[in-house]
Amino acid sequence: MSEARERAATGPPVRPRGWAHRHRVLLIAIVVVLLGAALVSISPWESCGRGLRAVDADEESIGSSYVCVGLNLDSGPMRADDPLDPLEKLIKSRNEKAGENFKTIVVLENLAPDPKVDSQPFPFVRREVQGAITAAWPKNGPPGIKLLLANYGSNAEHWQVVAEEIVAAAAAQRIVAVTDIGISTESSRALVAELSRHGIATIGATVTADNMNTDPKGVRIDNFFRVGPTNTDEARAAAGYIAAHGFKRVMMIQGVSKEDTYATTLAEAFQSSSKVPVIFTKTYDVKPLTDTSREAYLRGLFSRWHNDICGARPDLIYFAGRGLDLGALVAALAGDGACEGLDTVTVMTGDDASTLAGKPLPLNKDISVRLRYTALAYPDQWDMFTADPAHPTYKKNYDNFVAEFTGTHGFPKAELWDGAAMIEHDAVAAAVEAAVQNVSSDPVSVPDVLRSIDCNSPVPGATGFIAFDQATGNQLDKALPILSIDPDGSVHPVDLVWSRGRPLNTKADCGR
Repeated sequence: MSEARERAATGPPVRPRGWAHRHRVLLIAIVVVLLGAALVSISPWESCGRGLRAVDADEESIGSSYVCVGLNLDSGPMRADDPLDPLEKLIKSRNEKAGENFKTIVVLENLAPDPKVDSQPFPFVRREVQGAITAAWPKNGPPGIKLLLANYGSNAEHWQVVAEEIVAAAAAQRIVAVTDIGISTESSRALVAELSRHGIATIGATVTADNMNTDPKGVRIDNFFRVGPTNTDEARAAAGYIAAHGFKRVMMIQGVSKEDTYATTLAEAFQSSSKVPVIFTKTYDVKPLTDTSREAYLRGLFSRWHNDICGARPDLIYFAGRGLDLGALVAALAGDGACEGLDTVTVMTGDDASTLAGKPLPLNKDISVRLRYTALAYPDQWDMFTADPAHPTYKKNYDNFVAEFTGTHGFPKAELWDGAAMIEHDAVAAAVEAAVQNVSSDPVSVPDVLRSIDCNSPVPGATGFIAFDQATGNQLDKALPILSIDPDGSVHPVDLVWSRGRPLNTKADCGR
């Protein structure tokens, strides 16, 4: 019999079974255990969408142990049980209809604020996004506009991640501008400067620090613009109000954190603008705390100042600090005992006080407090404006915005009370105008188009006409409502002033 036929008849030689075959049940069990361990080690937040990276968060504070930071290219959730999810889904559906010849506007904010750390509450952020949606997609608006959200985390801590993702996506996404910018900090300044270095325009909405248009070295950021006021505008308005109402003894409480440029530049601007001498100043600086909240810490600190305030007997305290911190001051004034000779005091501050509105405040306790602040915007502000015959359309522009906000998009009109939706609408409206007027889709071409939005060619907005100063990028002639907050948290208009003392005037502002 041949060797081949012998092999065919007898089959292949018998080999001893390997360990894996002999112990296959045990092997399967080991694989299952290892796979389970791997699944446990792979946390759900590692699936943040394109353009996003996961960072740890305080689950006790925000209900999620992670937050996604970066540019949300897929418009998906950025944390567990993301409260922005309905708006993200709306943005995603509209982006999918933008077609091939689209242009993109980015809304940059701290989109998952931690109440233990951040001064800006989530409802304020939600209203900003609603305002952006209203400006991006009005009923008869231009086609091809996309909106993307970007998150830089608490205190803009992850600004470098956001900058990298926006720069990487700028060409493919045809980014027109990055709007909003959140709060005024050294980190947000660095972010704006980095984007400008790559030719990307930014349009600030709620950033009011005067130095936001300069980089950390003090060099002008060429591609930064803003639709809101500066702190100098706000301080000048407050100083005028204080002088007009006969206040004589002014004390200042000032936040001095080097990171928080909102507080430091607001204090500097008020010192230089006040027509009434500041008789006494107290300063505070809050570092991130591990064992207590910012508000609780400041409540205790301000209580220690009770005797100092009583001794100074101010009739007005100018508060150059965050709204969350102001709440701690009001609580201290209310609950630490009466002062001889100081039954009532007026506390005046900047726009960040809007974060206190809507919440009950102890304003009529041991020391009665009258609370005033200069606001970015207010829904009834044009009812305080005696229409200039040369500018009959301020109220009409606002009414058009409300029709889009409530009618086209179905957002509640009650969401307008703090001005967040109005001011972010105007930032995005300026970006939409640049997108429409620009024949190029290259992001580096946009700043020149934005510079053409000047006193000769302003854009109608909810907060007034938008026109940029050619030298600074700041808004020209911004309207500033002065508002009061009552003990029940309700807000009421007190006055309407202008950053340059008058509405936009093409003859005066354009040198005609």
